[in-house]
Amino acid sequence: MSAPKPLNILIAPLDWGLGHATRSIPIIKACVDRGHTVVIASTGRSLALLRREFPELTCLDVPAYDIAYQEKGSFILKILGQLGKIFSGIRREHRATKEIVRLHQIDLVISDNRYGFYHKKIHSVIITHQMMVKIPSFVIAEPFVYGWLQLQHKRFNTIWIPDVAGGANISGDLSHKYPVLKRTHYIGILTRFSRPLSLPAAEKTILAIISGPEPQRTLFERLIVTQGRLLPHQFILIQGISDEHRDEQLTDNIRVISHLPGKELYDLILRCDVIISRGGYSTLMDLALLNKKCIFVPTPGQTEQEYLVKELGEKGLVVAGDQSTFRLEDALEKVQHTKGFYIPSNEQAFIPFLEAAIAEAVKSKV
Repeated sequence: MSAPKPLNILIAPLDWGLGHATRSIPIIKACVDRGHTVVIASTGRSLALLRREFPELTCLDVPAYDIAYQEKGSFILKILGQLGKIFSGIRREHRATKEIVRLHQIDLVISDNRYGFYHKKIHSVIITHQMMVKIPSFVIAEPFVYGWLQLQHKRFNTIWIPDVAGGANISGDLSHKYPVLKRTHYIGILTRFSRPLSLPAAEKTILAIISGPEPQRTLFERLIVTQGRLLPHQFILIQGISDEHRDEQLTDNIRVISHLPGKELYDLILRCDVIISRGGYSTLMDLALLNKKCIFVPTPGQTEQEYLVKELGEKGLVVAGDQSTFRLEDALEKVQHTKGFYIPSNEQAFIPFLEAAIAEAVKSKV
């Protein structure tokens, strides 16, 4: 019996920061390694990053929801005011999915938090850790948001939660508080990095990874530069701007790099003594296996990041900061007394679930 023909697989990560794109990288690599043809659909900096990582693949610019982010106040309230954009964006990307499937003869769709990227006649998977959303100022609304998310998830054949199912997990209530659909699987921590057999000797250098949507990305960068230039430490600041090519010595003790490919960033993380970053979920997954001293400063108003970072801080794994009151010197002192950020998992745990989805797609072709 001949081996099944390679599939055409559509992978579509959301463009809110770079996290959805970076956690798609191991899935894309695994698909390519198995001989399948991958088509990537994203937009903005996420698409630019994936084009650099996979220059040989077809990359399509499919705009997402055109969300404007707040400079002050609640991220949730800002999003609620733009629900019309989100709903119309979901409909628009669903129409785009149909066209991409037709033009590229797609056999399997894998969406990362883009609710319109599914197809009724093709096995469709969604990657999401958001079974519910934290709304501290309006807790009564959380069950209703959970119900709406369940309706979105039901459009997909399979739901992948990038986390572990047990108590030592990253997502906490976001993936574990409410019941999940039977077609849901915890696929382990999804990261482009792997746990090294041994860590290199740490250099006395602080690595600040600046990511996330504007204008908060720039505000956070300015904060680190303003305070860091006055301290007796060496800093490397990665701006998370994948469509630029900057590498310069900004001050005597601060080097600024616009973006690094995954392998170079991984090597730099392993060498540096302390990591400063946002609390984005994909960033947490990338760092969870490396047992580094970490300072996390959530994007203001983003309740998910605030919740995740607070939980890790209360466990003594990291230093949890607040951008409005953040003092870099104090955080660097406190981080030396943390346990180090480590969540046990296997970075290859997703492979059996990917192979199962591929098998389902093959069956639907017969």
